Amino acid sequence: MPSSSSVVPPHSLPPSVLACDSKGVARAAQLIKGGKLVVVPTETVYGIAVNLLSAEARAAAKKIKSAGGASPPWVIHVAQPEDVLGWAPHLSTLGRRLVAKALPGPVAFQIKLTDADLAAARTRLGAAADETLQDGFLTIRCPDFSCTQQVLFEAGVPVAIIGAGTASQPAVFEVGDLPESLRVADAGSQTPAPIDAAVDGGPTRYRRSSTLVRIEGEKFSVIRPGVIDERIIQKMADFNILFIYSGNTCRSPMAAALATRLLADKLRIEPSELTLRHVVVQSAGLHANRGLRATVEAVEAVKSHGADLSSHISQPATIDLLRRADLIYTMTEAHRDEVLELVPGAGPKTHRLDPDADVDDPIGAGQQVYEEVAGHLVNLLKGRLREVHL
Repeated sequence: MPSSSSVVPPHSLPPSVLACDSKGVARAAQLIKGGKLVVVPTETVYGIAVNLLSAEARAAAKKIKSAGGASPPWVIHVAQPEDVLGWAPHLSTLGRRLVAKALPGPVAFQIKLTDADLAAARTRLGAAADETLQDGFLTIRCPDFSCTQQVLFEAGVPVAIIGAGTASQPAVFEVGDLPESLRVADAGSQTPAPIDAAVDGGPTRYRRSSTLVRIEGEKFSVIRPGVIDERIIQKMADFNILFIYSGNTCRSPMAAALATRLLADKLRIEPSELTLRHVVVQSAGLHANRGLRATVEAVEAVKSHGADLSSHISQPATIDLLRRADLIYTMTEAHRDEVLELVPGAGPKTHRLDPDADVDDPIGAGQQVYEEVAGHLVNLLKGRLREVHL
């Protein structure tokens, strides 16, 4: 669980405005758990945190939002990405991939729940179920703001966060900009405030709403643009397999072409249709020049296995390419080490294709050796691709 490190120093804030430190987090969580309304920061906007198990909190939040002519759809906010699966344990493979890549961050997911997950969510939400689960969809998000993550964790109840804006002021980007109708009362005030406290996390990182993505089985769509644009969401949806060697003209492109063929056969589609299933297979070279063709022998060697390497163009293994890959297979242990030097965090997803030995380099050895390497690659890939769930 992320620590609640102080974002703003606990200077002389009014008692109803809480600093973003351990004391402020504990107080905010206590209030929320007790059914009180607390304004909290996220990386996008400030919002009102509502304990969905509290009829009092839901009614108070509805009253605030209805004054601005809007009814609040309850968007559940969780402390960490893994909590999404607590609500949607049968989330599709594509959905899990999007959640893993986008969260924590400025993306909310509207997930079509399976019947079993829907029943479990209804039990968990109680009286708030009908207001939260609309047409079988649950909307959920994990904010990328450690202080609020800790508040959600310590509250220990289902929490929705709705925007603190009004019709005249749609979004709030810092505590000082809260509309007058939502201002927390100063110490000693005799006027009840609609909000019991506000956590001051300073100005928000993005001055824009989160992106809303709908997931229904293995399909998704962006239904509200926001911080993350649709082009990036599309890239997040892709499962990227990357094969690495030095020059990117024989072994790594051979492996990529053969993997493309095997994956297409597994899914019973044509290789050209893999991208429609959000599967991207690439190869690159750690010391490659851009724009070179695969060797003639490599092209011929994969052809006998139904793979096509005729259009291959070499490319260097950039840090961006390595970071975006979901799986990286190297031809040698030395190249795995080199990948990890470039991207130290890539260890869990980077593997030597042959767990027991390096794949021999056929360059300059003649067509027969290329054929033998192609056959060896096919056998290795069949084993490795059994581990890939698409």
